[in-house]
Amino acid sequence: MSAVDESQLERSVPDALRSAATAQLVIDIATAAAGERELDHILLEALDRLGTVIPLTGGSIALIEGDDLVIRAAVGPFAAEALGQRLARGNGLSWRVVGTLEPYLTRDIQATGARMRGTAAREAVRSWLGVPIVRRGQGIGLLEIDSTQPAAFDDADVDLLTVVARALGGPVDLASRYAEERRAQVLREAFIGVISHELRTPITTIYGLTKVLRQHREMAPDVRAQAIEDVEGEADRLYRLVEDLLVLSRAESGRVESAMEPIVVQHVLRHVIEAEGIRWPTRTFDLQIEPHVPAILGEETYLEQVARNLLTNAAKYSPDGSTVSIAVRSEGGEVLVRVIDEGIGLDDDGEQLFELFYRSRNATRQAAGAGIGLFVVRQLVEAMGGRTWARNRPEGGAEVGFAIPEHTAGDAA
Repeated sequence: MSAVDESQLERSVPDALRSAATAQLVIDIATAAAGERELDHILLEALDRLGTVIPLTGGSIALIEGDDLVIRAAVGPFAAEALGQRLARGNGLSWRVVGTLEPYLTRDIQATGARMRGTAAREAVRSWLGVPIVRRGQGIGLLEIDSTQPAAFDDADVDLLTVVARALGGPVDLASRYAEERRAQVLREAFIGVISHELRTPITTIYGLTKVLRQHREMAPDVRAQAIEDVEGEADRLYRLVEDLLVLSRAESGRVESAMEPIVVQHVLRHVIEAEGIRWPTRTFDLQIEPHVPAILGEETYLEQVARNLLTNAAKYSPDGSTVSIAVRSEGGEVLVRVIDEGIGLDDDGEQLFELFYRSRNATRQAAGAGIGLFVVRQLVEAMGGRTWARNRPEGGAEVGFAIPEHTAGDAA
């Protein structure tokens, strides 16, 4: 055999192995999708298996939800900060790939001037490859991989990723429809449940107290003052329930939409804190704002509702005489708002707090509630392109917070 023939044979062996690995990968993805209706599980399984074929540092799969690309699955060292990120429709690399239905490979993303979202990824990622997930000729999402090494991927990786994305198109479409139908059903039932039960208590209380006030005009001043205060309190509770129900109804119809207007976070927080201070006179609300915090893009009424729900929760589950601290700072292209209390803390995984109707054992014993406030918080924050979290504090109490991207005109991957 000639030297040329031997060289060609040496190159064909890795190519054959890659082709076999790719075929097996597609079969594995199809098999997993056929037996698993949970969309996020399908996506994570695909990324995990992809990492056995391509030497990637990390990767993610984002799907279109309304006017946002939302990262539904992620692997690698930047997965924690990537998961749940929402990228508004625009001219970033990710939307460019989805819009043009063409792959995009850069051997050094930092040299292009584009920005990765997330502090750690922005500093470390060098190579980036994204391919569209297509269904019936339309882009429905993005499959991307990245590496901390420059020039980590080549045209063969583009072809492989395109094949994988094509294999994902059908399962993603079917699983998305199933998830949307199931979610809509749950929210419809929740909406009816809150109307049937949670609204009844404040309405009954207001009705009863107003009848008492009308029939007993000569009651003692302190008794009358207490009755009026109770009516005001129940009316406020009713107002907040109705606000949350409006968010539930929007979520049931698909997703919560948000206007994208510049908002000065500290101005909104000061207004909400002033109102909550009147409502909770035995609590101290302490606002701490770092200098030069930039504006965010979102809807002011949404931000007010988020802040109100978080401060109410913190006050409700904290003792008299305690302090609720609200800390605001800018970090990694986001404005972070942390609500810190001295209360009962969390007795479960912080992520569960944002589930509809979830209430921890400690919370149920401490105070009444409908279990929809933090679900609404997450819906509104995500509508504004942000994220939420909840965790215990080592010194006691809990921290519940949210982060929303700064108002900048920068490009993003």
